Amino acid sequence: MHAYIIDLFPLCFKDKLLPQAIDYLQKAFRVRRQSGPILLSRQCATNQYLRKRDDPHRYCQGPCADITKCGPVVVPEQHLQQCRVCSESGKSCGPVGPPDGEGVARADFVLYVSATTTERCGQENIVAYAAYCQLESELDRPIAGYANLCPNMISTQHQEFEGMLSTVKHEIIHALGFSAGLFAFYHDDDGKPLTPRSASGLPAYNESLGLYQWSDKVIKRATRLWDIRGGHMVRHTVHLLATPRVVEEARRHFNCPILEGMELENQGGAGTEFNHWEKRLLENEAMTGSHTQNRVFSRITLAIMEDTGRPTLSPYCESVRSAPLQLTCRQDQLAVAVCNLQKFPHVLPVEYQYFDHIPGVPEEDLPAYGGAVEIADYCPFSQEFSWHVGGEYQRSSYCGIQENQPGEINYGVEHYGPGSVCLYQKSPFVMEQCTKRMTYPDWGSGCYKVSCTAQGLLVWVQNDSYPCVRTGQVISVSIRMNGWVYSGQLICPTCSDFCSDCPLPHEIPPLNTTKSARLDPCSRSSCLVVNLWQLLFSLTPLLIGFLLCGRD
Repeated sequence: MHAYIIDLFPLCFKDKLLPQAIDYLQKAFRVRRQSGPILLSRQCATNQYLRKRDDPHRYCQGPCADITKCGPVVVPEQHLQQCRVCSESGKSCGPVGPPDGEGVARADFVLYVSATTTERCGQENIVAYAAYCQLESELDRPIAGYANLCPNMISTQHQEFEGMLSTVKHEIIHALGFSAGLFAFYHDDDGKPLTPRSASGLPAYNESLGLYQWSDKVIKRATRLWDIRGGHMVRHTVHLLATPRVVEEARRHFNCPILEGMELENQGGAGTEFNHWEKRLLENEAMTGSHTQNRVFSRITLAIMEDTGRPTLSPYCESVRSAPLQLTCRQDQLAVAVCNLQKFPHVLPVEYQYFDHIPGVPEEDLPAYGGAVEIADYCPFSQEFSWHVGGEYQRSSYCGIQENQPGEINYGVEHYGPGSVCLYQKSPFVMEQCTKRMTYPDWGSGCYKVSCTAQGLLVWVQNDSYPCVRTGQVISVSIRMNGWVYSGQLICPTCSDFCSDCPLPHEIPPLNTTKSARLDPCSRSSCLVVNLWQLLFSLTPLLIGFLLCGRD
């Protein structure tokens, strides 16, 4: 892959983010057939093109355009073929103007990258977008595409780098072929089109979708029986990508040998619908239609790339998001999260009404409750979040980033940084001084550093370590920091989730709690309390002597 980056791009992205994204994709994918240098066809001034049988070139009916663009990027002259035109009758065709450029050698795909404020960037929550520009003539495989990052949405903060990196990878994969506009152009392993072609060499065009119509060898339509509230079922139509390797990986992932393929997104509008995996099923998979947390690229996404010529379900939740927040942990326990179940101002469509009961919610209101992410079919899940003050971003809830560390008022004595994970709190932490007592209303989980030893997992709170060998073991914490005494309880996770060397069942101690001595909030230090008691104890013989002398 060759990346052509315009000069307006921030240096940190040119030097770090883009190279990392491209390196990842180059290691993950390869093409079946290498060709010579990549040269792109010129665009036509009239936007009218002709193709000739057994001729790989594209001809303009009229003159070629003065410039050729790939998305918002002007393609350099050295990347372009010689202009080829035909007369109005289409009988007289041939090359005109400057000869072919030198092209892009030793590449199978050219990516044009820009950071330009475009009309599409003005749409809500658009961070970046991408598409292919041109296909090769033999296998209809994309050989050029673009990715544009919207400048007003680009963040250079360290804690958001991973999110931006996954966004760039996501967009490049769209340009490489994961696109509804290309489904009708997919080929099998023998190079034969999976969708029949007309005499023009193109598939039939679907006017209502604005796309070339794919065959059922690529996309299958299926009807599901869909559970809703009240024990009822409705019929729900889905579309599944059904290319061979995608089917294989989907069946493996869901352990379902009769699954027809991987379901595509059915919501979100033209840019999202059909162009992503179904959010409800693959919540944090990188090729779902919105970024909620911790994007990962699954074998299913790698499978679609292989099928185009380039070789766990998240748990749902049922606690309503309200003030104060009931904090939880993300599925992998790497971030503090909150269940995104909420009440909508309107009743949800019947097929998305899932709940027969939600604690504290009247039965007549249940049809209005669902997850906040529409394209996840309103299924609620535990979602990472961020803090903002006055509308300005402060930090996120991802545990492994040091910049997310709370300020001086750190209610849960949390620690963000390398080695930190999300742990559940059994009770809210209390901050105490001699005459003051404070608690934070939002509680339930927090970030704490852990380490592995030969004896198992250790949880660190400030400089104190607590052995954590039993799942569900309660740690009682009492420490002094910045003039406050912090007290609370943490719940131990499963040791094997983080450590490879954990105690065997017969080695686990019988006690299920780990306690630290409770500190006195009225003393300046725990050492002072101990020293005063020691002084009093040492003076006891002297006091007894005085009393005896007084009697004499």
